[in-house]
Amino acid sequence: MDAFRVYWGETHDNVYQYGRQTPPMDEVLREAAEHLDFYAAAYYTACAEAFRPGGHPFETGGRQPLILEGWKPRERLDREWAEVQEACRAANRPGEFVTFPGYEWQGDGSPGDHNVYYRREGPPIVQVDRLRDLYERLHGLDALAIPHHTAYRPGLRGRDWSLLDEAISPFCEIYSVHGCSETDEELIGLRRNNHMGPGMAGGTYQEALDRGLHLGAVCSTDNWGDMPGRCGDGLAACLAPELTRDALWEAFKARRVYGVTGDRILLDFTVNGAPMGDIIRADGRRAIRVSVRGSDALDRIEILRNGRVLATHCHQGTWESPWPGARSRFKLRVEAGWGPRAEEINVPARQWEGGLELASGRFLGAQPCWVSMGQRAPVLRGTRTDFTMLSSSDTVGLRHQNANVFEFEADPAETLTVRLNGLEEAGTVASFAAGSRVMWFRDECVKMLHQLRGIEPDSPERQDVYHHLAYKAKLHRAIPAVGYTATFEVEDDEPFSSEINYRVRVEQRNGQRAWSSPIWVRCGPGE
Repeated sequence: MDAFRVYWGETHDNVYQYGRQTPPMDEVLREAAEHLDFYAAAYYTACAEAFRPGGHPFETGGRQPLILEGWKPRERLDREWAEVQEACRAANRPGEFVTFPGYEWQGDGSPGDHNVYYRREGPPIVQVDRLRDLYERLHGLDALAIPHHTAYRPGLRGRDWSLLDEAISPFCEIYSVHGCSETDEELIGLRRNNHMGPGMAGGTYQEALDRGLHLGAVCSTDNWGDMPGRCGDGLAACLAPELTRDALWEAFKARRVYGVTGDRILLDFTVNGAPMGDIIRADGRRAIRVSVRGSDALDRIEILRNGRVLATHCHQGTWESPWPGARSRFKLRVEAGWGPRAEEINVPARQWEGGLELASGRFLGAQPCWVSMGQRAPVLRGTRTDFTMLSSSDTVGLRHQNANVFEFEADPAETLTVRLNGLEEAGTVASFAAGSRVMWFRDECVKMLHQLRGIEPDSPERQDVYHHLAYKAKLHRAIPAVGYTATFEVEDDEPFSSEINYRVRVEQRNGQRAWSSPIWVRCGPGE
């Protein structure tokens, strides 16, 4: 991977979903540029028509509506598509932040959903209902059409793999807010959309590979324009020599892409030196090399051959925290956002002001793990770093904690101090590696309940009310480099006569995952 850098992007941010775009496109793009390298808009071409039982149309929002999607009126499509293209054109800054204009195409619902991207602004929205017609119209337009949530029922918003144009659909989206379409084993099922789910066999990613299709894999949010690249809902990685539209586009076409659920896991995977997405020839041994640099402790790394696990590297239990006396690298995740729910106490968004300081080490970088707008990149200053985050109250079951993962170099015996909104946690780096901590803003909560609810300090019979309603932040266990990095090689010399494919799955101890695009090997002498 020495010839390439890994660039992170959002390839499925639904904008203009049903109503007017909120927040405005320029604001969405500014937020995306804060933490992403590239962004592909997925302008939502469908509108929702509502019908009374019995088939009488009426406006959405009436009593007991049935929401049915269909093409927006042509005049509206043209107007909004022009606005999306102009916003992408204005935000594109080669070398800093790259954009692609795109739209979501559903056809008549039977071919499975696809995101259509263009390398440049200018081409129109192709308004056809059949996938075959879409492919025909996209030829010559410098376009891609990327399937997503493929494992829903084939023919009803799920994917039928009997038709695939690999030149226009070089990869597909296998994980998003919907869940995972890799297989129908439901490790992460398609369960969040009550209308379209559950997932099933027929349109899974593995079934596409079993058919012999050359199809890479990415993850992306399938978001609604409220937080591009929302951590945990999917992120795409692209291996390219530089951050430009042309370089990324060529990487897309070559399937040099992979996907992660949220944490930015660096994955280098080669077969006989060829990168992911490649199609090579070999008539002897296949040397498979995998190198992973995670954002948390690694759990396991699997190499799959034709969908079956060929080799597993179990990383947990193979390493120990470094001893004092020599500098090592560590990663520490600072996550904030727990607190009172909006329906309990009407409080404004929570501003978090924090900093980390080492006695003599140095901070090397910070990775964003953001789920809502309003975040800003931390500022690194050698032995210290300062950061701000924003969080808002939410309802039960919805994730709204934002985090940054800080990488630093230090002796385990060195002192690390974390300051956040007036509270402080300090100790040796080794003590932070021994276990996680929670910063509990109890005193602040006591004052808040007294001022807003008239509750006298310490008068409640149960003191857990102060823990429930207080703001909290978690300092996750600090992980040394030996815990979040792994490199290993496997040789496969089993004879084969037909084309085979290899791919890699990674899982961290915190549940975050990565999926590589495959490398295909055909029988015959290599170059």
